[in-house]
Amino acid sequence: MNFGIATFTVALVLSLFASSEASETTLPRHAILGAGAVDDSGAKINIIVAGSPAEHAGLEANDIVLSVGGEAVPTAAEFVERIRRHRGGDVVDLVVRRDGKRLSLPIALGSAPNEDDPVVDTLYGAISVDSTLRRTLLTIPNGAEGRRPAILLIGGIGCYTVDNARDPQDPYMRLTHDLARSGIVGMRLEKSGVGDSQGPPCLTVDLATEMHSYEIALAALKNDPHVDKDHVYLFGHSIGSLEAPRIAQKDGAAGVVIAEGVGRSWFEYELLNTRRQLELAGTSPADIDTAMAGKEFCMHALLVERRAESEIESVRPDCKTHNAYPAPAAYMQQAAAVNIAEPWTRLTIPVLAIYGSADFITDKTDHQRIVDLVNSAHPALATLRVIDGMDHHLDAAGSVKAAFAKPGRAGPYDENFSATVTEWLCAREHCLFAQPRTAQSR
Repeated sequence: MNFGIATFTVALVLSLFASSEASETTLPRHAILGAGAVDDSGAKINIIVAGSPAEHAGLEANDIVLSVGGEAVPTAAEFVERIRRHRGGDVVDLVVRRDGKRLSLPIALGSAPNEDDPVVDTLYGAISVDSTLRRTLLTIPNGAEGRRPAILLIGGIGCYTVDNARDPQDPYMRLTHDLARSGIVGMRLEKSGVGDSQGPPCLTVDLATEMHSYEIALAALKNDPHVDKDHVYLFGHSIGSLEAPRIAQKDGAAGVVIAEGVGRSWFEYELLNTRRQLELAGTSPADIDTAMAGKEFCMHALLVERRAESEIESVRPDCKTHNAYPAPAAYMQQAAAVNIAEPWTRLTIPVLAIYGSADFITDKTDHQRIVDLVNSAHPALATLRVIDGMDHHLDAAGSVKAAFAKPGRAGPYDENFSATVTEWLCAREHCLFAQPRTAQSR
């Protein structure tokens, strides 16, 4: 089942970016390999980024990486760890198995580019989370003076980078740059072990720990000299819609924006999502019911009974597919235990819920429920906006069928999303005159 922007594929994905050791107060920029791996009979390559060092060196999808620099890498996580020890320009020797043959592939790692926009600036900083540093990207209006309203982005599930200058359609980058054009500061936080960030591997981090890092990022944003601490908003995308209201309730915010979110229990959400996607795939009704029964059994065993995955799969091998998440079991178990309604009924700040009509991963009714929960306690505080043709990845897909047929996050970014968020924020804040996007902007 597709879980959205954070996963990019149904399998567990590691977008591989190397990083050198950081000092106590700064983080160096990471190097780029440009490949993804999953655990499948070893560290199996499942993504090759076009034009990347990995592609130029001849690395291919389905290669099994046996070693990096002479050190064995039996898992995808260990593959990431070996690569992360290097800097841009380093040549690393990968030994892979392809079609039963061993191949040696020397790969010259590339250097990470910085974002380049003529009317906004991106400041590369860091925050300390449990004695390790996490990369922050703070996008500010070029030449703006004084303290400005700001927004912290809380992304979806999975291990992906938000430091993605090489992709001009990256939705989080586009949103923060567009907001900065109207005078609103935006902060993105790189997850643990991704890109420049230190910390444990992303695929070992649970939901509570991830939320803790966003709480630290929020405190840092409020204390930033470019920011008015009383006018800081939260944006939660996808599973970030579970995190944003809880962080706002605990740590305070001027308002909350959520998009393509979850408005019912995780168990309910997954079952409805599974059925929706099976129907879109043209699965027969009888096969859908069989799959739904298997999904319910597997998910209950893992998320509710909290049994070990190996134990579950020994009884039901199909649970390996049904319980294939882009996060560890502890993360998913915590998500399944969340009371969705509780924080929304307690918020006393403005809320904007946005749903794209081409989103096949979440449902409009979930967003309406969130709005109704807020407004039941505080009438007219929450608003629902529907963007025609936008999908879960914040792309302009056109229709549900078109979104379902395309390979994950493939662009183009839906600029109506930036316009909707900007309009709502600027109705509450003093915004600068929006500066136009140019051909050089990204």
